[in-house]
Amino acid sequence: MISPLQKDINDIKTYLLEMCGLVEESLRTAILALKHRDPELAKRVIEQDSRIDALENNIDTFCLKTLALRQPVASDLRFITSAMSMIRDLERIGDQAVNVAERVLWIMEDSQVLDPPKDLYDLADEAIKMLTNAINSFVYRDTNLAQEVKEHDETVDQLYRKVTNELIELIKENPQTARSGVYLIVIALNLERVADQATNIGEDVIYYVEGRLVKHEACVGEGGLAPIGPCKELWSCLKLHAEYVQSCVERLPEAVRAYFEGDYERCRFMSAEISKFEREADKVKQNIRGSLPKGIIIPVDKFELFLYLKEQDAIADSAEDILRWLTFRRTQVSPVIANQIIELVETSVSPAKLIISMLDEAKAYFDTRKEGHWDTVRNLVREIRRQEHEADQQATDLRREIFSLPIEPLAVYHLLKLTEFIGDVANHAENTADLMRAMIAR
Repeated sequence: MISPLQKDINDIKTYLLEMCGLVEESLRTAILALKHRDPELAKRVIEQDSRIDALENNIDTFCLKTLALRQPVASDLRFITSAMSMIRDLERIGDQAVNVAERVLWIMEDSQVLDPPKDLYDLADEAIKMLTNAINSFVYRDTNLAQEVKEHDETVDQLYRKVTNELIELIKENPQTARSGVYLIVIALNLERVADQATNIGEDVIYYVEGRLVKHEACVGEGGLAPIGPCKELWSCLKLHAEYVQSCVERLPEAVRAYFEGDYERCRFMSAEISKFEREADKVKQNIRGSLPKGIIIPVDKFELFLYLKEQDAIADSAEDILRWLTFRRTQVSPVIANQIIELVETSVSPAKLIISMLDEAKAYFDTRKEGHWDTVRNLVREIRRQEHEADQQATDLRREIFSLPIEPLAVYHLLKLTEFIGDVANHAENTADLMRAMIAR
């Protein structure tokens, strides 16, 4: 007779396969819409996104209930935590497909359109192949195929750089096609992101099947589950890391404001400050990874802890990425657009500022097991997700504004990529919150 846990796992697999199918269909349809300039296909992709989002929410809720009610261990635990990670990447691939479909519709509105180079379609084929192989590696529990996906990512990255350079040259040769050319660059960027997310899925499959955490093979080491009990020093380290991360993001709006005001000296100073705090965060991260204090007993699985730490650290890395990207080019825009970019930075930073409060409440819950602290953590997670969604919507509106600017294509590309880096701050804050929620549900 099948156990309640196994029934839940089978149901999660069924929903996950349905989500995989929808996401792959959306991506293929978006590329067909581009090839055939078919607005109906593009609209179908956009309309299907709500189904993908609903499946993500349903699977996430189901996984959390299973963690809380069934208390899975070993491979069952690995499957559920991997599923929760996979659905985030699948949902984002669905978003990438929507981004491609929207650009197809915008391209069709232009009177002078740049023909996509063959390499762009090759890039699309490679991204779709990686996604298909990642899904198949999950279906067939094939870690060799998952490893192939991971190793193929660099090939796609090289092809993406080649496509981008080709498009920039074509835009220079045909300035009247600049707008559609920039749209094609953004499409290429979305396809490169699909490959990254397919790689993440492959890594999740390897962990689920083999118990091998390839994201952090060098630092996880042996040990599996740590014992249970008080964990004051560990939480102090996590909070110290979070404080350094917050110090990074708090300085980000001022640094970006200085850049757009033309105060590059002030921007460089703020950038150095952010890099200093990011390095301190790295030191704390390495201390936690390399040697959990002897005798410290923690109520969470070590691999979950390392995943959480990775996402919390990525918030600071994103802040540094933003300022590094700004140094590549001095792009001047109107005060209106500059203010919108600064507002996006402030919105994206907001969810990251809630991480310390979430950590305090999580520690209190593990110390006391009082439901009030668990409820507060859940409310903070919901608020972080709400703020991330607000930042995402704000970024989408800003990109539309940027596309309409009468500036050179390279400047448009510089600003579009900037909005993507800014959005990463909120994305990683949301991932951090989701991982904390999963650890507590356990």
